[in-house]
Amino acid sequence: MRTTKHITNLAQKIADEPKDSKYRESQIKYFTDELTRIKNALLNGKFYCGVVSVSSNGMSRKIKIGYIYKGELNIIHNPRILKLAGINKNGNISGCGMDMLFHSQYTLFHNLHTSYKKAYYQRRMKRYRELI
Repeated sequence: MRTTKHITNLAQKIADEPKDSKYRESQIKYFTDELTRIKNALLNGKFYCGVVSVSSNGMSRKIKIGYIYKGELNIIHNPRILKLAGINKNGNISGCGMDMLFHSQYTLFHNLHTSYKKAYYQRRMKRYRELI
């Protein structure tokens, strides 16, 4: 799947270098490529999630998310991409009483599309997989 205009705009928003910086274009390219790979992995069932630990009160989890690209597992560490999945920079997600792995994948999937109708999660997604 090729890069969409929405992903390019999203990459421009999350690139944090000043507009006149010589590194901004390379950051935009990095985020555009990374977000396109993640979207393809989500659509092709090559996206993985895993719980690393649960807080003592059970109200938050530390999770990992990653995807397969060219036969290798790539763990997502970039805090700006994690934020698109509802995960903070330390890898924590708040919540209990529902599947937080599903929630992070669902949130990321919707953020990579322009609208709920275009995302059409129920028809386009493969069953999510857990990262062990």
